[in-house]
Amino acid sequence: MRRGPRTGGIPLLLLVLAGCAAGTGPDAATDQTTDHTTESEADAVSAGTGFTNPVHPTNFPDPHIVADGQGGYIAFATNGNAMNVQTATSEDMVTWRQGSDALPTLPGWSTPGKVWAPETIAWPDGTYRMYYTTALAGEDRQCIAVATSDTPAGPYVDGSTEPLLCEVDEGGSIDTSPFIASDGTAYLYWKNDGNHVGVDTFIRVARLSADGLSVEGGTTDVLQQDLPWEDMLVEGPSVWEHDGRFHLFYSGNGFWTDRYAVGHAVADDPTGPFVKDEEPVLVSNDVAAGPGHNSLIEVGGQVWMVYHAWVPGAVGDEVTGRQMWLSRVDFTADGGVEVEQPTVQHPVAPEAGE
Repeated sequence: MRRGPRTGGIPLLLLVLAGCAAGTGPDAATDQTTDHTTESEADAVSAGTGFTNPVHPTNFPDPHIVADGQGGYIAFATNGNAMNVQTATSEDMVTWRQGSDALPTLPGWSTPGKVWAPETIAWPDGTYRMYYTTALAGEDRQCIAVATSDTPAGPYVDGSTEPLLCEVDEGGSIDTSPFIASDGTAYLYWKNDGNHVGVDTFIRVARLSADGLSVEGGTTDVLQQDLPWEDMLVEGPSVWEHDGRFHLFYSGNGFWTDRYAVGHAVADDPTGPFVKDEEPVLVSNDVAAGPGHNSLIEVGGQVWMVYHAWVPGAVGDEVTGRQMWLSRVDFTADGGVEVEQPTVQHPVAPEAGE
C-alpha cells in the first residue's frame, strides 16, 4: 500500500473512513474531556501542578523535542505553516510558542515543501545534527538527509549534492532517527518505504561516521512488519538505552487511521536482535486517535514520550491535524515498559514533584 501524504491536516475523508472501522474508531467518542482522569487529577491540573494534553493543539506531525541548553526546549516537526521544518519553543515542555523554520534552505536535489519527520541530536563536538526525510526531485521517492548547526534551534544547513540514504528499489528511505549509545558509538535508524511500492517494510540500523554525515559498514534489519496490529508497515523508530538494554519504540499500521499505534522491542545491543512485545504499548482511546511517531526525552529523572495524535471523530472546523501529546514512560525490572495512555488532564507536569 502506498504511503499517504504527511503534510497538512488529517483529510476529512480519512477521518470518516477511520470512524467507520471496527474497534476503537474515532466516532466512539468526540468529547475530549471524557478521558480516564480522576477528579483529584483534574484538581491537580487546575492547581497548577499538572498540564493539559495536547500540549501543542495545532498540526505538528512527527514531533521531536530536545533541550535547548538554556533550561528550555525546542520541538521539531514535519513541514507546515510555510516552513520546511516546523519548530516550537517552551520553557516547561507544556506551554509552546511557534518558532521559525529550522531548515529554511533545502539542497538542490530535494523538493521544497516536502520535508518530514526531522530529529535533532547534540553531537560530541558541541554542534548539532538534524536528520530528516525529503522528496527526491523528479522522482517518486523519499530519501534521508542530514543538516548541521552550531545551535540546537538552527538554522540548519545541508550543502549535500545527494541524499545520505535512498533505497530507491525498496520505495525510498524515511523516518530516520539518530542515537548515541553510552559507549559513544553513534547509530542511525530508519525505515525503507516499502509500503510505497507494495513490498515489505523494515526498520534498519547502520553506524554513523565520526562527523555524523555518512553511514559506515553494513546495514542491519532489526524489525519487520509481522504482527497483526502492524498491518502493512512499521516505521518511526526511536531507541532509548536503560540499564544496559536498548528499547526500540516504533509505530505500526497506517498513520491516517485510528489503528496507528506505538510498539516496543528490546535488545542487548543497538543492532539487535530485538524482541517485540506482541501488542502495542500506546493505542487510540476516547480522547486521542492514531497516537504514534514518538520520541523520548528525560526531564527531572522521568522519561516522557512525545507523539502526535488527532481528535477522535473530528469533522469540519474541528480538524486540526496531528497534535503534540506527552505521556510518561517507566521501565520495568524485567526489561519491559509501561507507557501511560493518552490523558487530557494530566496530574503531573514535567519536573513537578520529581
